[in-house]
Amino acid sequence: QDGSQPAHSSAGSSGRLARPHSNRPRAMAQRARPRGPAAAAETELAARGPSAGGGAPGEDSDSDGDDDKEFSIKQWERLDVGALALAAAKTAVQQRPVLLSVWAFGLLLAAFAGGLPVGDAAGEAYSIMRQHSEVVESRELGRALEQLQQDEEKHLGARGWFGACDDNCSRARDKADLARGEVVRLQSQVDKALSEGRREVGIWSSFGVQDVRRSFWDAWKSGKDFAARWTMMDMLFMGVGGREETVVTLVLQVVVRYVINLTMGLIGAFFFFVYNVYLLVVSYGESALSGAAFLLLAFVAGLATTAAYLTAVFGAVAGGGLVLVRQAALQAVANGPGRAQGKLQDDFWPTPRCKV
Repeated sequence: QDGSQPAHSSAGSSGRLARPHSNRPRAMAQRARPRGPAAAAETELAARGPSAGGGAPGEDSDSDGDDDKEFSIKQWERLDVGALALAAAKTAVQQRPVLLSVWAFGLLLAAFAGGLPVGDAAGEAYSIMRQHSEVVESRELGRALEQLQQDEEKHLGARGWFGACDDNCSRARDKADLARGEVVRLQSQVDKALSEGRREVGIWSSFGVQDVRRSFWDAWKSGKDFAARWTMMDMLFMGVGGREETVVTLVLQVVVRYVINLTMGLIGAFFFFVYNVYLLVVSYGESALSGAAFLLLAFVAGLATTAAYLTAVFGAVAGGGLVLVRQAALQAVANGPGRAQGKLQDDFWPTPRCKV
Protein backbone atom coordinates (compact mmCIF):
# COMPACT_ATOMS: atom_id res chain seq x y z
CA GLN A 1 0.00 0.00 0.00
CA ASP A 2 2.80 2.37 0.85
CA GLY A 3 4.31 1.69 -2.56
CA SER A 4 1.14 2.08 -4.58
CA GLN A 5 -0.08 5.28 -2.93
CA PRO A 6 2.72 7.51 -4.20
CA ALA A 7 2.18 6.18 -7.71
CA HIS A 8 -1.54 6.97 -7.54
CA SER A 9 -0.89 10.39 -6.14
CA SER A 10 1.72 11.04 -8.78
CA ALA A 11 -0.71 9.94 -11.49
CA GLY A 12 -3.41 12.16 -10.02
CA SER A 13 -1.06 15.08 -9.82
CA SER A 14 0.09 14.52 -13.38
CA GLY A 15 -3.56 14.36 -14.49
CA ARG A 16 -4.33 17.67 -12.74
CA LEU A 17 -1.27 19.28 -14.28
CA ALA A 18 -2.07 18.04 -17.79
CA ARG A 19 -5.66 19.23 -17.67
CA PRO A 20 -4.87 22.97 -18.22
CA HIS A 21 -2.56 22.07 -21.15
CA SER A 22 -5.32 20.06 -22.79
CA ASN A 23 -7.93 22.89 -22.36
CA ARG A 24 -5.72 25.76 -23.72
CA PRO A 25 -6.15 25.00 -27.47
CA ARG A 26 -9.90 24.68 -26.98
CA ALA A 27 -10.08 28.07 -25.22
CA MET A 28 -7.97 29.72 -27.93
CA ALA A 29 -10.25 28.25 -30.60
CA GLN A 30 -13.31 29.58 -28.83
CA ARG A 31 -11.72 33.05 -28.59
CA ALA A 32 -10.80 33.01 -32.31
CA ARG A 33 -14.25 31.86 -33.37
CA PRO A 34 -16.08 34.78 -35.15
CA ARG A 35 -19.32 36.06 -33.78
CA GLY A 36 -22.35 37.78 -35.37
CA PRO A 37 -24.37 37.12 -38.55
CA ALA A 38 -21.65 38.30 -40.90
CA ALA A 39 -19.05 36.18 -39.12
CA ALA A 40 -21.38 33.17 -39.26
CA ALA A 41 -21.81 33.67 -42.99
CA GLU A 42 -18.06 33.84 -43.47
CA THR A 43 -17.60 30.70 -41.43
CA GLU A 44 -20.24 28.88 -43.46
CA LEU A 45 -18.67 30.03 -46.72
CA ALA A 46 -15.25 28.89 -45.55
CA ALA A 47 -16.71 25.53 -44.55
CA ARG A 48 -18.24 24.99 -47.99
CA GLY A 49 -14.93 25.39 -49.72
CA PRO A 50 -13.71 27.35 -52.73
CA SER A 51 -16.36 25.89 -55.04
CA ALA A 52 -19.13 27.74 -53.21
CA GLY A 53 -17.25 31.03 -53.37
CA GLY A 54 -17.55 31.39 -57.14
CA GLY A 55 -14.42 29.63 -58.39
CA ALA A 56 -10.88 30.86 -58.78
CA PRO A 57 -9.77 34.41 -57.96
CA GLY A 58 -9.21 35.19 -61.63
CA GLU A 59 -12.81 34.37 -62.41
CA ASP A 60 -13.98 36.69 -59.59
CA SER A 61 -12.01 39.62 -60.99
CA ASP A 62 -13.37 39.01 -64.48
CA SER A 63 -16.94 38.90 -63.22
CA ASP A 64 -16.39 42.10 -61.20
CA GLY A 65 -15.07 43.86 -64.30
CA ASP A 66 -18.10 42.74 -66.31
CA ASP A 67 -20.43 43.91 -63.55
CA ASP A 68 -18.72 47.30 -63.41
CA LYS A 69 -18.99 47.61 -67.19
CA GLU A 70 -22.69 46.74 -67.16
CA PHE A 71 -23.30 49.14 -64.26
CA SER A 72 -21.50 51.98 -66.08
CA ILE A 73 -23.48 51.38 -69.27
CA LYS A 74 -26.78 51.33 -67.40
CA GLN A 75 -25.84 54.40 -65.42
CA TRP A 76 -25.07 56.42 -68.54
CA GLU A 77 -28.08 55.05 -70.42
CA ARG A 78 -30.44 56.06 -67.60
CA LEU A 79 -29.03 59.59 -67.45
CA ASP A 80 -31.82 62.04 -68.34
CA VAL A 81 -30.68 65.62 -68.96
CA GLY A 82 -34.23 66.97 -68.91
CA ALA A 83 -34.96 65.33 -65.57
CA LEU A 84 -31.77 66.82 -64.12
CA ALA A 85 -32.77 70.28 -65.35
CA LEU A 86 -36.25 69.96 -63.87
CA ALA A 87 -34.84 68.75 -60.56
CA ALA A 88 -32.41 71.70 -60.45
CA ALA A 89 -35.23 74.15 -61.23
CA LYS A 90 -37.45 72.61 -58.56
CA THR A 91 -34.68 72.83 -55.99
CA ALA A 92 -34.03 76.49 -56.86
CA VAL A 93 -37.72 77.33 -56.52
CA GLN A 94 -37.95 75.63 -53.14
CA GLN A 95 -34.79 77.21 -51.75
CA ARG A 96 -35.13 80.81 -53.09
CA PRO A 97 -38.81 81.62 -53.62
CA VAL A 98 -38.48 85.36 -52.98
CA LEU A 99 -35.58 85.83 -55.38
CA LEU A 100 -37.33 83.87 -58.12
CA SER A 101 -40.52 85.85 -57.56
CA VAL A 102 -38.61 89.11 -58.10
CA TRP A 103 -36.98 87.58 -61.18
CA ALA A 104 -40.37 86.57 -62.63
CA PHE A 105 -41.75 90.05 -61.89
CA GLY A 106 -38.82 91.60 -63.73
CA LEU A 107 -39.40 89.39 -66.77
CA LEU A 108 -43.10 90.28 -66.86
CA LEU A 109 -42.22 93.94 -66.49
CA ALA A 110 -39.71 93.79 -69.33
CA ALA A 111 -42.12 91.91 -71.58
CA PHE A 112 -45.41 93.74 -71.06
CA ALA A 113 -44.62 97.21 -69.68
CA GLY A 114 -45.64 99.77 -72.30
CA GLY A 115 -45.84 103.02 -70.40
CA LEU A 116 -48.70 105.33 -69.56
CA PRO A 117 -50.82 106.80 -72.37
CA VAL A 118 -50.12 110.39 -73.39
CA GLY A 119 -52.58 113.09 -74.38
CA ASP A 120 -52.76 114.46 -77.89
CA ALA A 121 -51.35 117.87 -77.03
CA ALA A 122 -48.40 116.46 -75.07
CA GLY A 123 -47.71 113.88 -77.76
CA GLU A 124 -47.76 116.51 -80.52
CA ALA A 125 -45.42 118.80 -78.58
CA TYR A 126 -43.02 115.93 -77.99
CA SER A 127 -43.07 114.98 -81.68
CA ILE A 128 -42.35 118.57 -82.79
CA MET A 129 -39.42 119.02 -80.41
CA ARG A 130 -37.98 115.65 -81.33
CA GLN A 131 -38.16 116.41 -85.04
CA HIS A 132 -36.45 119.75 -84.43
CA SER A 133 -33.65 118.08 -82.49
CA GLU A 134 -33.20 115.45 -85.21
CA VAL A 135 -32.93 118.16 -87.88
CA VAL A 136 -30.31 120.05 -85.90
CA GLU A 137 -28.42 116.85 -85.16
CA SER A 138 -28.41 115.57 -88.74
CA ARG A 139 -27.60 118.86 -90.49
CA GLU A 140 -25.79 121.43 -88.36
CA LEU A 141 -24.23 119.01 -85.89
CA GLY A 142 -23.15 116.67 -88.67
CA ARG A 143 -21.37 119.48 -90.56
CA ALA A 144 -19.74 120.66 -87.34
CA LEU A 145 -18.40 117.19 -86.63
CA GLU A 146 -16.92 116.91 -90.11
CA GLN A 147 -15.26 120.31 -89.75
CA LEU A 148 -13.86 119.31 -86.36
CA GLN A 149 -12.36 116.15 -87.83
CA GLN A 150 -10.66 118.10 -90.63
CA ASP A 151 -9.27 120.71 -88.25
CA GLU A 152 -7.88 118.07 -85.90
CA GLU A 153 -6.17 116.32 -88.80
CA LYS A 154 -4.57 119.62 -89.88
CA HIS A 155 -3.43 120.26 -86.32
CA LEU A 156 -1.85 116.84 -86.04
CA GLY A 157 -0.14 117.29 -89.40
CA ALA A 158 1.30 120.67 -88.37
CA ARG A 159 2.85 119.34 -85.14
CA GLY A 160 6.54 118.59 -85.11
CA TRP A 161 8.66 115.98 -83.35
CA PHE A 162 7.99 115.36 -79.66
CA GLY A 163 4.95 117.67 -79.71
CA ALA A 164 6.74 120.77 -80.98
CA CYS A 165 4.30 123.38 -82.26
CA ASP A 166 5.14 126.51 -84.31
CA ASP A 167 2.89 129.37 -85.46
CA ASN A 168 1.11 127.29 -88.08
CA CYS A 169 0.50 124.55 -85.52
CA SER A 170 -0.86 127.12 -83.04
CA ARG A 171 -3.28 128.53 -85.58
CA ALA A 172 -4.45 125.02 -86.51
CA ARG A 173 -4.93 124.20 -82.84
CA ASP A 174 -7.00 127.35 -82.27
CA LYS A 175 -9.14 126.51 -85.27
CA ALA A 176 -9.70 122.99 -83.95
CA ASP A 177 -10.68 124.40 -80.55
CA LEU A 178 -13.23 126.69 -82.18
CA ALA A 179 -14.70 123.72 -84.13
CA ARG A 180 -14.86 121.70 -80.93
CA GLY A 181 -16.69 124.52 -79.16
CA GLU A 182 -19.20 124.69 -82.02
CA VAL A 183 -19.85 120.95 -81.70
CA VAL A 184 -20.43 121.33 -77.96
CA ARG A 185 -22.84 124.24 -78.54
CA LEU A 186 -24.89 122.32 -81.12
CA GLN A 187 -24.94 119.19 -78.98
CA SER A 188 -26.25 121.17 -76.02
CA GLN A 189 -28.91 122.69 -78.30
CA VAL A 190 -30.03 119.20 -79.39
CA ASP A 191 -30.12 117.99 -75.79
CA LYS A 192 -32.12 121.04 -74.72
CA ALA A 193 -34.70 120.51 -77.47
CA LEU A 194 -35.03 116.83 -76.55
CA SER A 195 -35.32 117.66 -72.86
CA GLU A 196 -38.09 120.19 -73.49
CA GLY A 197 -40.06 117.66 -75.49
CA ARG A 198 -39.49 114.90 -72.94
CA ARG A 199 -40.69 117.07 -70.07
CA GLU A 200 -44.04 117.33 -71.80
CA VAL A 201 -44.66 113.55 -71.55
CA GLY A 202 -42.54 112.25 -68.63
CA ILE A 203 -40.42 109.13 -68.20
CA TRP A 204 -43.45 106.99 -67.30
CA SER A 205 -45.07 107.61 -70.66
CA SER A 206 -44.94 105.31 -73.66
CA PHE A 207 -42.29 107.56 -75.23
CA GLY A 208 -40.07 107.25 -72.17
CA VAL A 209 -40.44 103.47 -72.04
CA GLN A 210 -39.58 103.26 -75.75
CA ASP A 211 -36.41 105.27 -75.15
CA VAL A 212 -35.47 102.96 -72.28
CA ARG A 213 -36.07 99.87 -74.41
CA ARG A 214 -33.99 101.33 -77.22
CA SER A 215 -31.18 102.07 -74.77
CA PHE A 216 -31.30 98.53 -73.39
CA TRP A 217 -31.09 96.82 -76.77
CA ASP A 218 -28.29 99.14 -77.91
CA ALA A 219 -26.30 98.20 -74.81
CA TRP A 220 -27.20 94.53 -75.36
CA LYS A 221 -25.87 94.66 -78.94
CA SER A 222 -22.63 96.27 -77.78
CA GLY A 223 -22.15 93.49 -75.20
CA LYS A 224 -22.65 90.75 -77.79
CA ASP A 225 -20.29 92.50 -80.20
CA PHE A 226 -17.70 92.62 -77.42
CA ALA A 227 -18.06 88.86 -76.88
CA ALA A 228 -17.76 88.05 -80.59
CA ARG A 229 -14.72 90.30 -81.02
CA TRP A 230 -12.79 88.88 -78.08
CA THR A 231 -13.73 85.30 -78.98
CA MET A 232 -12.30 85.86 -82.46
CA MET A 233 -9.05 87.07 -80.90
CA ASP A 234 -8.97 84.01 -78.63
CA MET A 235 -9.47 81.75 -81.64
CA LEU A 236 -6.48 83.35 -83.36
CA PHE A 237 -4.27 82.65 -80.35
CA MET A 238 -5.66 79.12 -80.10
CA GLY A 239 -4.84 78.48 -83.77
CA VAL A 240 -1.25 79.55 -83.18
CA GLY A 241 -0.49 77.42 -80.12
CA GLY A 242 -3.00 74.55 -80.18
CA ARG A 243 -1.53 72.12 -82.71
CA GLU A 244 -1.73 69.00 -80.54
CA GLU A 245 -5.41 69.40 -79.62
CA THR A 246 -8.28 67.45 -81.12
CA VAL A 247 -11.28 68.95 -82.89
CA VAL A 248 -13.58 68.20 -79.95
CA THR A 249 -11.25 70.00 -77.55
CA LEU A 250 -11.00 73.04 -79.81
CA VAL A 251 -14.78 73.27 -80.17
CA LEU A 252 -15.28 72.99 -76.42
CA GLN A 253 -12.66 75.66 -75.73
CA VAL A 254 -14.23 78.05 -78.25
CA VAL A 255 -17.69 77.55 -76.74
CA VAL A 256 -16.45 78.03 -73.17
CA ARG A 257 -14.51 81.17 -74.06
CA TYR A 258 -17.46 82.63 -75.95
CA VAL A 259 -19.71 82.02 -72.94
CA ILE A 260 -17.18 83.71 -70.65
CA ASN A 261 -16.80 86.70 -72.99
CA LEU A 262 -20.56 86.91 -73.44
CA THR A 263 -21.06 86.95 -69.68
CA MET A 264 -18.54 89.75 -69.22
CA GLY A 265 -19.95 91.72 -72.15
CA LEU A 266 -23.58 91.48 -71.03
CA ILE A 267 -22.74 92.37 -67.43
CA GLY A 268 -20.83 95.45 -68.59
CA ALA A 269 -23.67 96.33 -70.99
CA PHE A 270 -26.18 96.03 -68.16
CA PHE A 271 -24.35 98.57 -65.99
CA PHE A 272 -24.00 100.88 -69.00
CA PHE A 273 -27.77 100.56 -69.52
CA VAL A 274 -28.44 101.52 -65.91
CA TYR A 275 -26.30 104.65 -66.34
CA ASN A 276 -28.20 105.54 -69.53
CA VAL A 277 -31.50 105.14 -67.69
CA TYR A 278 -30.25 107.59 -65.07
CA LEU A 279 -29.41 110.09 -67.83
CA LEU A 280 -32.86 109.59 -69.36
CA VAL A 281 -34.55 110.17 -65.99
CA VAL A 282 -32.64 113.45 -65.64
CA SER A 283 -33.45 114.42 -69.22
CA TYR A 284 -37.17 113.77 -68.74
CA GLY A 285 -37.17 116.05 -65.70
CA GLU A 286 -38.58 113.60 -63.17
CA SER A 287 -38.58 114.26 -59.45
CA ALA A 288 -36.21 112.43 -57.14
CA LEU A 289 -38.78 109.95 -55.82
CA SER A 290 -40.37 109.23 -59.18
CA GLY A 291 -37.01 108.92 -60.89
CA ALA A 292 -35.68 106.55 -58.21
CA ALA A 293 -38.75 104.33 -58.53
CA PHE A 294 -38.44 104.19 -62.31
CA LEU A 295 -34.71 103.50 -62.09
CA LEU A 296 -35.36 100.64 -59.65
CA LEU A 297 -37.96 99.05 -61.92
CA ALA A 298 -35.69 99.39 -64.94
CA PHE A 299 -32.86 97.84 -62.92
CA VAL A 300 -35.01 94.84 -61.95
CA ALA A 301 -36.31 94.34 -65.50
CA GLY A 302 -32.86 94.61 -67.09
CA LEU A 303 -31.25 92.34 -64.49
CA ALA A 304 -34.00 89.72 -64.88
CA THR A 305 -33.65 89.70 -68.67
CA THR A 306 -29.86 89.43 -68.53
CA ALA A 307 -29.97 86.70 -65.88
CA ALA A 308 -32.57 84.71 -67.84
CA TYR A 309 -30.51 84.86 -71.02
CA LEU A 310 -27.26 83.88 -69.28
CA THR A 311 -29.03 81.06 -67.41
CA ALA A 312 -30.39 79.71 -70.70
CA VAL A 313 -26.93 79.93 -72.30
CA PHE A 314 -25.21 78.18 -69.38
CA GLY A 315 -27.93 75.51 -69.28
CA ALA A 316 -27.67 74.85 -73.01
CA VAL A 317 -23.87 74.61 -72.87
CA ALA A 318 -23.92 72.37 -69.79
CA GLY A 319 -26.65 70.13 -71.24
CA GLY A 320 -24.88 69.83 -74.58
CA GLY A 321 -21.58 69.04 -72.92
CA LEU A 322 -23.22 66.42 -70.73
CA VAL A 323 -24.82 64.77 -73.77
CA LEU A 324 -21.47 64.70 -75.57
CA VAL A 325 -19.70 63.18 -72.57
CA ARG A 326 -22.53 60.64 -72.20
CA GLN A 327 -22.25 59.53 -75.81
CA ALA A 328 -18.46 59.32 -75.61
CA ALA A 329 -18.63 57.34 -72.36
CA LEU A 330 -21.19 54.89 -73.77
CA GLN A 331 -19.09 54.37 -76.87
CA ALA A 332 -15.91 53.91 -74.85
CA VAL A 333 -17.48 51.47 -72.38
CA ALA A 334 -19.08 49.52 -75.22
CA ASN A 335 -15.68 49.13 -76.88
CA GLY A 336 -14.18 47.71 -73.72
CA PRO A 337 -13.63 48.61 -70.08
CA GLY A 338 -9.90 48.77 -70.61
CA ARG A 339 -10.18 51.36 -73.38
CA ALA A 340 -12.85 53.58 -71.83
CA GLN A 341 -10.58 55.79 -69.81
CA GLY A 342 -8.05 56.17 -72.62
CA LYS A 343 -10.77 56.97 -75.15
CA LEU A 344 -12.26 59.72 -72.98
CA GLN A 345 -8.83 61.12 -72.22
CA ASP A 346 -7.87 61.25 -75.89
CA ASP A 347 -11.13 62.97 -76.82
CA PHE A 348 -11.31 65.62 -74.13
CA TRP A 349 -7.84 65.82 -72.55
CA PRO A 350 -5.24 64.86 -75.17
CA THR A 351 -1.80 63.89 -73.94
CA PRO A 352 1.06 66.11 -75.15
CA ARG A 353 3.35 64.66 -77.77
CA CYS A 354 7.03 65.13 -78.19
CA LYS A 355 7.86 67.52 -81.04
CA VAL A 356 10.62 66.04 -83.19
